[in-house]
Amino acid sequence: MGQHSSPGASAPASPAPAPDQGSGSARPRRRGPRWWLIRGAFLLALGLLAVALVSQWRDVRDSYSQLTVASVAAAGVATVLAVGTTVLSWRALLAGLGARLPLRAAVRIFFVGQIGKYIPGSVWPVLAQMELSRDYGVSRPKAASASLVVLALAVPSGGLAAAVTLPFVSAKALASYWWALVAVPVFAVLLFPPVLSRLLALAFRLLRRPPLDEPLTLRPIAAGSGWLLLSFGWYGLATWLLVRDLEPSVGGARLAALCVGAYALAWTAGFLVLVLPAGAGVREAVLVLALAPAIASGPATLVALVARLLATLADLVWAGIGVALRGRGALPLGSAATSEDNGALSADVGAPGAAVAAGNGSTEPERGTPAHR
Repeated sequence: MGQHSSPGASAPASPAPAPDQGSGSARPRRRGPRWWLIRGAFLLALGLLAVALVSQWRDVRDSYSQLTVASVAAAGVATVLAVGTTVLSWRALLAGLGARLPLRAAVRIFFVGQIGKYIPGSVWPVLAQMELSRDYGVSRPKAASASLVVLALAVPSGGLAAAVTLPFVSAKALASYWWALVAVPVFAVLLFPPVLSRLLALAFRLLRRPPLDEPLTLRPIAAGSGWLLLSFGWYGLATWLLVRDLEPSVGGARLAALCVGAYALAWTAGFLVLVLPAGAGVREAVLVLALAPAIASGPATLVALVARLLATLADLVWAGIGVALRGRGALPLGSAATSEDNGALSADVGAPGAAVAAGNGSTEPERGTPAHR
């Protein structure tokens, strides 16, 4: 039976709105430990990136004149495209976990977080992306899973690109760095969906966290691998643009295959050395050896150093784009999207599989912003 209110009676108070799970709506937050931690780590990574840029420029400035401005500029564009393609792999994996983000949100989260790779150890980008994803309503376990899987997926993708090209053009490099290719089948088995699902479930169980509500299937993993292979193709093009200025002894399709395979092998070997920021030193050594059939060690060293400089600049470009793309649905860098997570930072910030926002029992895909398409 309905109740009728008198004209003078005040309207019943509306219930307080529940936290907006997965919407990424911005709400003001005080500057707590999480804000200072993320800002501090971001500034530290930027400082280390700047130091790397200065050091890398000093390494190449005396020999830079051997390359044409047009080739370096074109290689720079190709490198920016190579770096930019990797976010599409991460976004495809995240969508496979049920968390679909608009492209601009994915760019912001992924590339601002990627600056963390300049801090020694490979875990920092994952932690940063995990925290930044919360500002768009994506749970920590899903963001961490996507970031870890895309890192693991790069190994078989790079190894595959090297394995199908280098045997015909630079077999010596493969013989010297065979251990990088040995990791390819190991990672491929670990990334097979049934195996991967069990590993992720075990990890979350050990961390005493809820399991993922949607396991990764073969389709998003294949899509992620495809984007990474395209990225290695762009890197190979950038390498080819630099090598062709240095009078290589081979040309045509053979030189193109050599450049793609050489960079892929160098990147894979550098990635597997986890204690060095972004594989510093290892990547250049492998690239010099792999390019030996085309150019001498001196010019090859120049190519390796310029390629490293261009990759660092590309990281900076994309991080700047990510910061500039902070949309209406995101909070400022380091702010929390949900109050449930604020108190859990001290216990969870070091764990890739940290807390899911409390009370979100929905099986619907998480959406990054109200502008989700």
